[in-house]
Amino acid sequence: MKSISIVTLGCKVNQYDTAVILNQLPKSKYRRVPFSDKADVYVIDTCTVTHKADAEARNYINRAKRANPNGVVVVTGCYAQVSPQELKEVHGVDYVIGNSHKFSSLLKIIREGKRQEEPKVFISDIFKEKKKGFESPDIEIFPGRTRAFLKVQDGCNYACTFCIIPRARGRSRSLEIAEILNRMEKLAHSGYKEIVLTGVHIASYGREIGTNFFELLREIEKEKIVNRVRLTSLDPADTELDLIDFIADSQTICPQFHIALQSGDQDVLKRMRRRYGPEKFLDLTDKIRERMPDAAIGSDIMVGFPAETEEEFLNTYEIARDSALTYFHVFPYSKRKMTPAAVMPEQIHPSEVKERSKRLRELGSKKKTAFFKQFIGRTFPVLIERGSKGTTPNYIPVRFDTDAFNIGDEVLIRINDVVNEEAIGVAEITNA
Repeated sequence: MKSISIVTLGCKVNQYDTAVILNQLPKSKYRRVPFSDKADVYVIDTCTVTHKADAEARNYINRAKRANPNGVVVVTGCYAQVSPQELKEVHGVDYVIGNSHKFSSLLKIIREGKRQEEPKVFISDIFKEKKKGFESPDIEIFPGRTRAFLKVQDGCNYACTFCIIPRARGRSRSLEIAEILNRMEKLAHSGYKEIVLTGVHIASYGREIGTNFFELLREIEKEKIVNRVRLTSLDPADTELDLIDFIADSQTICPQFHIALQSGDQDVLKRMRRRYGPEKFLDLTDKIRERMPDAAIGSDIMVGFPAETEEEFLNTYEIARDSALTYFHVFPYSKRKMTPAAVMPEQIHPSEVKERSKRLRELGSKKKTAFFKQFIGRTFPVLIERGSKGTTPNYIPVRFDTDAFNIGDEVLIRINDVVNEEAIGVAEITNA
């Protein structure tokens, strides 16, 4: 039996891709082992959103060679797609497989691949392949997860000045609605009670196949295959107020939103080539709070974009502070080669970026804790994820007083306290 170790870096789309690979490996022939263990094959599914993501991938390559110098090391994903020559120079790499060949070549390499004197590269220009269709196979089991991710869209047609992902993932392409419903049925049959719809730019869903994201959600709501469907990040430019109304009335879509702000300053957004202004973001978040008072509203915020002044940063800080946001992820700007922002003048000094990031993260922690505390004394259905921990429909992590429940159970939990950005609760009634 061949041993294999796989690590996934980055977004939920990558996590879905890794799940596809694992679902297609026969359990009778392959044994998955931890990455620190000796394995016959190591697969690193990479991210390249930031320079830290690239460095993390290289670190895992080194770890693989230390664990087994004779193991076959395969690097795939976004870093492999964008920087194959750079990865070829990293000691210990045997194969570099871009996203363009992830599903056509990776499994064969896992089955038949051997150590190489010089790394072999499998890649094509994924963004120029205009006729490339949605090709991710389906899965029945999402290894290591209580909730299942379902990739319904891939790629992006836009060109934000800081973003390398269109080059890494290609143009937007979508899975047909009927097939999405079929894949949801399979996951539900496997016991998953919550499904997370994911994509690179999920708001673009369906445009090239004659439909749209709103229509997909209507069909999902009509079928009610699972009780919980959660959405990943939405672009304010492609999210309308009627979608908020629909979700507010839904019995299926979880009251949790992730609206990608990036910056709260109009001029910075223009330099980023984002297609909305702060007003559109505020309209959306205000509408969510009006229609769904309990909803969690998150965002991504970038700090230190080229030429960002202190005044521009403060505009972002004030929107983060005063808006309906309940949590946000803070990302220091990371220069990516082949992007317009990488050659913009007035790159911000790292120490200033670090200081601004710290201020925003401290604000985010306060807002998240304040949001959680609103629900002390309230009871929520909590999906058990591990031991005595789970998550509410509005994305509050809860730790409670017993580990008597099984992973995947839904349990009524009364929230009694909030400690270290985590709700503390007591189990009341189990919903079988």
